[in-house]
Amino acid sequence: MGSKPTPTTHRHIFFTDFDGTITLHDSNDHLTDTLGFGPEKRRAMNLEVLHGRMPFRENMQAMMDSVTLPFPDVIRYLVDHVELDPHFKEFYAWCRRQDIPVVILSGGMAPVIEAIMRHELGEDVGREIVVVSNGVEGRDGKEVTEEGGWKIVFRDDR
Repeated sequence: MGSKPTPTTHRHIFFTDFDGTITLHDSNDHLTDTLGFGPEKRRAMNLEVLHGRMPFRENMQAMMDSVTLPFPDVIRYLVDHVELDPHFKEFYAWCRRQDIPVVILSGGMAPVIEAIMRHELGEDVGREIVVVSNGVEGRDGKEVTEEGGWKIVFRDDR
C-alpha cells in the first residue's frame, strides 16, 4: 500500500494490529463463522492452539481453507460486514495532521485489510497506510476468482 516509513523519514511511526484493534471484530473469525466451517469448530480449534496442541499457522490455514467463496467475493463480503472501531477515523485523521504514518502489522490477509481501509477511509487515504501481513494466491492451478481457488500465503514463506 503506502510507502514504507523509516526512522530517517519520520520521527514517529504508529504500529497497530488490525483485527479486533482497528476493527470491532476479527475479519478472519467472522469469515470462518459465517462462510466457513462455523463458530463451534473455530472455537474448538482455537482452544487447541491455546493449549499448545495445534500450531497457530495450521489453525489459520484450516480456517481459511474452509471458505470456498471466490476471493473477490470474500473481499466484498468482508468490506460489507467488518466495521472499523468508531474512533479509528478520528485517530487516523490526527495521525495524518501530525505526519505520523500508521503501519498495520497483522496475521490476517493484506488484500482484505487494504480493501477495508480503502472502503472506510477513501481510496487515496486508504492507500497511505502500510500493511505488513499475509498474502493470497491461487490454489492448485486455479485462479483466486474461482470457487475454492485461493489460499493464504504466510508472509514469512515469501
